[in-house]
Amino acid sequence: MIMKKVFNNLTALIMVMIGIAACSKPLMFPETEPTAVPQVKQAVAQLLWIGPEYKLVVQATLQDAYGISKVKLKNGEWGLDAEVTADNKTSYTVNQTFVVSKDVNVTEHNVELTITNSKGGIAKAKVKVEDLSAQNQIPGYTPDLLPPVITVTKPTITRFYGLANDPINIDVAAGITDAIGIAAIEVKVWGETASGELVNKEELISPVAGQQNSYAYSKTFALPAGKVGEYQYLIKATDASGNKSIKSGVITVGYMDRLYLSDAENMAEVTNQGYDNGGNARGIGTLLSMKKQGANSFVVDYYYRNEASDNIRFIAFLGNDRPFTATTQAAALYTLDGTNVLGNSATATGKVTPVLAEANFKLPVTQKGYYRITVDMTARSITAVPFTPSKPFVDATKYPGWAANKPYAYLAVISSVVDGTAGWAEVATSPKLMKEANHNFLYTGTFKTTGNSVNLNFTAPKEFVNSTNGWFRLLSARANMKDDYGDPIDIVSAVGLISAGTNYGFSHNTAGTFKATYDMALERLRLIRTGN
Repeated sequence: MIMKKVFNNLTALIMVMIGIAACSKPLMFPETEPTAVPQVKQAVAQLLWIGPEYKLVVQATLQDAYGISKVKLKNGEWGLDAEVTADNKTSYTVNQTFVVSKDVNVTEHNVELTITNSKGGIAKAKVKVEDLSAQNQIPGYTPDLLPPVITVTKPTITRFYGLANDPINIDVAAGITDAIGIAAIEVKVWGETASGELVNKEELISPVAGQQNSYAYSKTFALPAGKVGEYQYLIKATDASGNKSIKSGVITVGYMDRLYLSDAENMAEVTNQGYDNGGNARGIGTLLSMKKQGANSFVVDYYYRNEASDNIRFIAFLGNDRPFTATTQAAALYTLDGTNVLGNSATATGKVTPVLAEANFKLPVTQKGYYRITVDMTARSITAVPFTPSKPFVDATKYPGWAANKPYAYLAVISSVVDGTAGWAEVATSPKLMKEANHNFLYTGTFKTTGNSVNLNFTAPKEFVNSTNGWFRLLSARANMKDDYGDPIDIVSAVGLISAGTNYGFSHNTAGTFKATYDMALERLRLIRTGN
C-alpha cells in the first residue's frame, strides 16, 4: 500500500511538471484588423513673411493601413478651405502653401486637418500656427507698406435738388499714384431710390504699362431721373504689393434741408417784403419757414384766403443755399419761378410739382381758413388739415377788452416816425389796421413812415389801452427770435406792457408807404413796402 501511494504521488507530480512545461511555450492569437482611422504622426503649420506676401505653410506626415484618400485643410480667419487627394497611400506627406492676408492685430490661428482613409474612416487634428512673420524670409528685403494715394477731384457736388425729371449726372474723377505700381482700380456708385429702385454701377480697371505709377480716372454716372434717393461712391486702388486705399462719399438726391411757403403775389412783393435792419431779421414778409419733421417732410401753420390772387409756392434749399444774403439777410436770393420752386398740382390731387406750368398755386382745399400744411418732399405730396388756433385772448393785460363776440375793430399804428401819429399814444389821425370782415384775428391797413423806420408798434383801440396793457411789439430780445432754421426773424406779439422786459418795436430798413396785415392768432406780420 505504501509503495502504491508513493507511485500515485509520483505520477501526479510528473503530470504537474508536464503542465508547467506546456505553459512555458509562447501564446499564439489570431491576427486582428488594422486600426480603423488614419494616424497623424507629425504636423507643423507656420505663418511666414516672404517678400511682399504672407504665406501659410502646412506640413504633416500621415499613415493608414487602408490608405489615405484625401485631406481637407480649413481655417476660418483666412477663409481657407482646401482639399488634396492622397491616392490611397498608406503613408502620405502634406506639404501645402497658401497666400494669406497680414493680420492687423496679433491673432492666434489654427489649421484643422480632416483625414479620410479608403474605408471611410475619418480622423481630425488641429494644428496651431507658429507665427514667424515678424521678419521677412528674404534677407535685406524692404517691404512696400505704403498704399496708393487717391486724390479725389470730383464729385464737387454731392447733394442734388433732383426736382426736374432729368437724370442726375455724377462726375467721379481722381488721380491715383503709387511708387511700386497700381495693380487694380475699382470704382462703384450704388444705392437706391426712396421707392426701392436699386442702382449698382461698377468699373474695374487694370492699368497698363505707363499708367501703373500714375493714373487719371474720370467718368460720369447717371442716377435715376426725378427720384429721391441716397447713394454712395467708392474709389479703391490696390498696388502690386497688395496695399489698398479707399476714398468714398455719400450722394443724396431730393433730400431738402429747408422748405419755405411763399405767398408773395409777384416778384415786387418778394423784393419789397419786410426787413428789420435793426436785427438783420426777416419773418415779417411773404416767406414762412416750414419746420422739418423726419427725413424730408415739412410743416407750417397758415391762414389760407382761397382767393383769386392766391400764389402759394414752396421753395426748397440745400446746404449753404439760403433765401436771403448771409449774415445780414438784406437781399432776397430766390425767385418765384426757380428750379427749386414747387406748387400744388392742378391735375394730380394731393401732389406738389416742380413743373410750374402744371401748378395752380393753391392749397388742396376749397375753403378759406387755418390749415396745418405738410409737404412730403420724398412723396411729393401735400396735405392741408384744418385747425382752430388757440391764444389766451382772455388775458386782460395782453388783450384788454377783446371778446370773441366783440373783437377789436382795429389796431392802431404807433411810432414817432409814422405819419399821423403824435408820440406814443393813439390820436385821431393815427393810421389803423382794420379788422377784416368775417374774421376776428386778421387786421389790414397801410401807413407811411418818415426818416428811420424804427420802433414801430401796434396797440389795441385807445379805449382799452394804456402804458400797462394792449401793446403789440417784438416778442422777446432779438437774439431769441429765430425761424425753424436758426435765422433771425421778427415776431410781433401781444406783450401787454409798453416796457415789458426786452420788448421793442419792430423796424424797417427804409422809410416809405407800407401795406400790413397782422394775424393775431398766428402772430404773423405780412409787411410790404408799396412806395415812397
